[in-house]
Amino acid sequence: MAQGAATGGAAARPVSRNPFSVPQYRAWWLASVAAGSGVGIQAVTVPLFIRDRVDSERLPLAIAAALICQTLPGAAFALLGGVVADRVDRRRVLIRTYLVAAAVSLVYVVLAGADVRWVWPVFILAAIVGSAGAFTNPARQAMMPQILDQAQIQNGAIFGTLAFMATLQFGGPTAGGLLSDAAGLPVAFAAEAALLGAAALLFWRIATDRPVPTGRSVRADLAAGVRYVVREPTLRGILALGTVPGVLIMGPFAVTVVLMVGAEFGAADRWVGLLWGSFGAGIVAGSLLLSVVRVPRRGLLLAGSLVGGPLFTLGYGLAPNTGTAMAFLFAAGIAGPAIFINFAVALLQEHADRAMMGRVMSMYGLAFTASVPVGYLQAGIQASLWGPRPTLVTSTALCTAVGMAAVLFLRPVTRLR
Repeated sequence: MAQGAATGGAAARPVSRNPFSVPQYRAWWLASVAAGSGVGIQAVTVPLFIRDRVDSERLPLAIAAALICQTLPGAAFALLGGVVADRVDRRRVLIRTYLVAAAVSLVYVVLAGADVRWVWPVFILAAIVGSAGAFTNPARQAMMPQILDQAQIQNGAIFGTLAFMATLQFGGPTAGGLLSDAAGLPVAFAAEAALLGAAALLFWRIATDRPVPTGRSVRADLAAGVRYVVREPTLRGILALGTVPGVLIMGPFAVTVVLMVGAEFGAADRWVGLLWGSFGAGIVAGSLLLSVVRVPRRGLLLAGSLVGGPLFTLGYGLAPNTGTAMAFLFAAGIAGPAIFINFAVALLQEHADRAMMGRVMSMYGLAFTASVPVGYLQAGIQASLWGPRPTLVTSTALCTAVGMAAVLFLRPVTRLR
């Protein structure tokens, strides 16, 4: 812990709940803004790159395939990424992985600038980005508790969500859509590369304690982390819930948003980014609200977000125009991801042993990344068969049912305060 561990006297004094009072956190937050924005731009630019090179009948499956190629390596290496985050200087991990992601974006600049018509390089590049992300995410999340006191962790997690997830789903996609529409894909990919490189530079400035060697092999450390989570019903429950949004909300939304804009709304490319941006703006608004409102039963609200968020996403799937769709997505961001992401991360970081933090957070990442390809696949198949609207209706209905079951029966999570 950063402040209390720094000096003996500081441990006895009340600690501010404001994480921005810690200089290291401010640097971490800015780095997360840059990283989330860069990755968020890619959420728009890569599907648009594919759209310009694939016929409309194959487009849903082509987009789904690219997204699967990116998420499957992340799932395959997620647990290893957690072990690395607990064994290696997290700053080094972050610098190297974000530089790899920036290099991939520069390749996209060349492909788009030269108007290369091949689609197959996308799948290879997506796999590289996904592999890097398996090491990036646990290292970034595990770094934050190292630089904050226990009393600052919840607000640190909330503002961290504003920094990364909101830019991932708001600032980045909005910028990606606007840049692609106004200046073209090469410029959008170049902006993405610049932001990812800036993230690597900012993480380089953050010094944290080096992990204490365990004296065990990587395999033994991995097994110890799995055994630890299996013994903890609270952690198990949160990780189980973490598999739901990827399959039934985020996967279907990512696959169908380009189809909704083009086929259902008949709107320009910038609306892909604006719809993503509305969703992310809801996450920003909800996260700001959670930073000032004390919730007595955070676990219950965590489970309930799998009911409220999907109901508003259903409204988006039935919306008659882009304006109504933006309003529903804004509300969905508040009622769903803002609550789920913030409270899931905070509760995991508060209840997990610090020595296991990288492995626990990697399992949380695995719960999401392993489930998202399933969401991409089922949404790609559904959208190919009967279009984007029925796909969103069936997926959100199933998510609501799962959320209700969690509210009623998942006591190890719903009792958490």
